Amino acid sequence: MSAAYKLITTFEERGIRPPSKESVTVGETDLKFIHIRDGEDSGILQYVRAGGIAFPHIMIPEAMQLRKPAQSSSLGLTEINDSDSIFLKHASDPSTSTGTSGSPALSKMVENVIWLWNAKENVSDIMDQLRIRALLAAESWLPSPVASAVFSMIPGTASAAKADEAKFRDAQGKRNMLAMSEGPISSVAWHPHRSLIAIAHRATDTVFIYDMASDTWCSNVLQNTYMQGITCLAWQPNCGYTLAVGCTTGVCLWNIIPSANAQPSAEPLSAPSLGSMQFSSWMMLMAFPPLRDQHQHPTRLSSTERTVFYRSSASVSSLAFSPSGQWIVTGHQSHGHLTVWDVSLGTATPLKRSGSTSSSATLQIELSPDGRYLVSTHANGQLRLWETESWSSRVWSDLPATVSQFAWSPDSRSLFFAVVGASAIYALALFKPAPSLDAEITIVSSFEPHATATLDSEENSERIRVGGAIKSLAMDPRGQRLVVGFDDDSASSDISLLAVYLVSTEALFRAGGNSCALMPLGYIRGPNWGKQYPHESEILAKKKRVRLGLPVPSWIGFAPNFGPGALLTVAWANGKISFVPMLFRAGP
Repeated sequence: MSAAYKLITTFEERGIRPPSKESVTVGETDLKFIHIRDGEDSGILQYVRAGGIAFPHIMIPEAMQLRKPAQSSSLGLTEINDSDSIFLKHASDPSTSTGTSGSPALSKMVENVIWLWNAKENVSDIMDQLRIRALLAAESWLPSPVASAVFSMIPGTASAAKADEAKFRDAQGKRNMLAMSEGPISSVAWHPHRSLIAIAHRATDTVFIYDMASDTWCSNVLQNTYMQGITCLAWQPNCGYTLAVGCTTGVCLWNIIPSANAQPSAEPLSAPSLGSMQFSSWMMLMAFPPLRDQHQHPTRLSSTERTVFYRSSASVSSLAFSPSGQWIVTGHQSHGHLTVWDVSLGTATPLKRSGSTSSSATLQIELSPDGRYLVSTHANGQLRLWETESWSSRVWSDLPATVSQFAWSPDSRSLFFAVVGASAIYALALFKPAPSLDAEITIVSSFEPHATATLDSEENSERIRVGGAIKSLAMDPRGQRLVVGFDDDSASSDISLLAVYLVSTEALFRAGGNSCALMPLGYIRGPNWGKQYPHESEILAKKKRVRLGLPVPSWIGFAPNFGPGALLTVAWANGKISFVPMLFRAGP
């Protein structure tokens, strides 16, 4: 990793001050952000005269009661293909099928005879059953505390099942606490060609779809017994309405089919799309390795058993589609290997590079816009760059901490990222065309926490702390704006603010590094939370967040298409999603 660039301009040096806590940012025009206090603020007139666009906010409640359709959660008809993936389609409960007539005892005897007839092909299954029976017998002889200590890590034993259930309950408790502190939104995904936003609800494990063209929620809600612990969302490119949902059981691939009489417009951002019509949907579960046999038919399980699915190495932490939509890459929560899926065939190819234990678990992955590179970050602190032609890779292990988040430039030649607990912004520059892995990492900017006066305050009046450890990054599709969100730290900075940089990726490739790749532009402040409930106030106080009533961003990203410039989408921890238009001319 090389040294930092010689010239790093800070917000303080450029005289850029944050807006007051009573303000809200409506957008950017003429390289300046407009902040208003109320509807009579003169700033709104300036914004409108410059061609500013106003978008309504979306509100997601923390908890909700969903009315389930009669057959919405009835899943059966399991098929296993050559890649050991599992496909599930909506069907009637197979446990209610009558099948072969006769008594249960006779049917069981026939099954045993057939199984013994094919015993040669089931030798490994016989040995596994004998091993499990021996373990269960030994486990039953020991006192419960000793059995739990000895057998809790051995799959197939009762102690291991109890340990899995305890881990699941602990994860559920942490998830419920996270839903209260970080908000109800766990992930957001823009459709690549339509004005649709998929939003994952953290507490209910459901996905809602909002249509920006008609400002309405789609009437259908995506919900499934397998879809638990949602971690990520992604729409499949060039494939109509197909949504991939990463969760603890694998990837739930939803195919959404609009009604036959729908006639969408040719304009991508003005099409009536799904918000004004009914649609049908079906789900395909991709899990590698496959789930255990007893969990392949959730409709056969009791209501208690349905909530405790086996958390295998199929648990997905992050996913990314190729630009063509033909294949998808998944990272996993329990190991560092990646899995490449052929979506149409359902075949899975594991990429074993970063370790098979949870200490090397994959945290995030992201494909470059041209699909020729992929970057992954792991719990052991590694940052790995892959080329997708032969899937060779290069790894960096000398970073000061685990990489928290990254953002590719549109030309796929550079990658901006940050590490946990640090205020520096790094850039990885690729000096040769793909599939070359000739790259260099350098620090391009830093946002140290400091106290500063607000935009409309007089001297020696209100001062707030800004900056600190960087939590999130987002770059607009044209590569001209980089938005930075901050994390909790001991400095108690105002993390309700987002910082925005002007981007010049060409500076990364100039000899000497005497120019700035990132130039400070301004701050964004979200809508006020308003009155807080007591339990929220207590949680926020314990988390050392900013003063109550201020918003905290939980997710940031850009719409893939926005003609006047860039459209920033921010999910706040109170469940509100706001849109900040940035108006600028396209070009280098």
